[in-house]
This record gives sequence, structure tokens and C-alpha cells, in this order.
Amino acid sequence: MLRQINIQLIDRIKKPSEGNRFLNGIMSVLMIILYPIILVIGIIIMVFVGIFAFFQNLFSKPDTELELETQSSDIEQWNILTNFSGINIYQKYISEIRFGPAYLNLKSEPKIEFLKNKLFGDWFFTYSNGILLQQWNSTEKPNTNLIFIGIDNIEVQVLEKNIPSVNWKIVETKNKTLELNCDTGKEVLTYKIEIKNVG
Repeated sequence: MLRQINIQLIDRIKKPSEGNRFLNGIMSVLMIILYPIILVIGIIIMVFVGIFAFFQNLFSKPDTELELETQSSDIEQWNILTNFSGINIYQKYISEIRFGPAYLNLKSEPKIEFLKNKLFGDWFFTYSNGILLQQWNSTEKPNTNLIFIGIDNIEVQVLEKNIPSVNWKIVETKNKTLELNCDTGKEVLTYKIEIKNVG
């Protein structure tokens, strides 16, 4: 008798009572039929929610986000080109010639009026008491001016005009003169430049 009770208890642990077999069979059949339908409906709802969220993010940006984007784009436009003896020269990228260098707008602190509304290359050379810059007269063909900004009086001098090149290299000579080598693609032009009042 004791042995039978133990067997019955073990059977109950392995197989709990199933209840009504007819209802369990109907529920199993319904689950097999309804499971794919529920799955498809769930996937369709998730796709619609995803599309709705995408378009909502696309067409509606908070005012604070728009304001931050405007401020950051203004900050990113002007970057420091050079800082020399208390003069900061800032550059803003405009465009570039095909297969060639970029051209920029420049501004400075303290303000130098000459730089306003002119195009410059990204080339510069600091020398003793000033900065040499490459001013562009055209974006269609190489035509540049060599500009010198004196540090002491913030005076601008055009040292050489209409140089047919944008590829420049400066060589400093022993007797306080500079040589500007300009590669036109066909030849290299050399300009000897003397800057007055070199300290």
C-alpha cells in the first residue's frame, strides 16, 4: 500500500492533471491557427510605429535643437588660420578650384578692413614683423597678389600683383630678403621680395 502511494505521488509531479481534454485540444488547434496571424499583426504594427517615428523625427525638430545647430554652424564657419604677435586671422572655407587648392574669406582681430569681401588662398607665411598672404583675383584662372600685413601698424601692402600661380613656396635668404617661387605648371617664376622696416 505504501508503495502505491509513492508511485501515485511521483506520477502527479511529472504529469499534473490536464483538466478537460476536449477544451485543451480546441485551444491547441486555435493557438496553431492564430499564432501566425498574431505574429504578422505584431510585425505590421511595429513597422507602422517605426515609419511614424521616422517621419516625426524628420519633420519636427525642437526649437532648442535648431538654435544649437545654427550656433554651431556659425562657430564652425570661422576657424583660426594663424595667430601672430597679437593678430588673429580667421578663415572661412568658400570653395576650391577643380584639382586645386581651396579659397577662403579672411577676417582678423584687430579688424583689418582690407581683408573684407576678398578671396584668399590658404597659403600664408609669417616673417619677422608681418604676415604674407595670397590674395586671389580670380577663381577661373591663377591670378594672385602677394599681400603683406605689417604687425606694428597693421598696414597692408600689395607687394606683387597678378602672379599667374597659386602654388607658392617661400625661401628665406641670408641678406633678409625673401624669394617667392611660383609654379605655374609650365615654369617656376621667382620673385625677390624686400620688406621694409624688418626688425
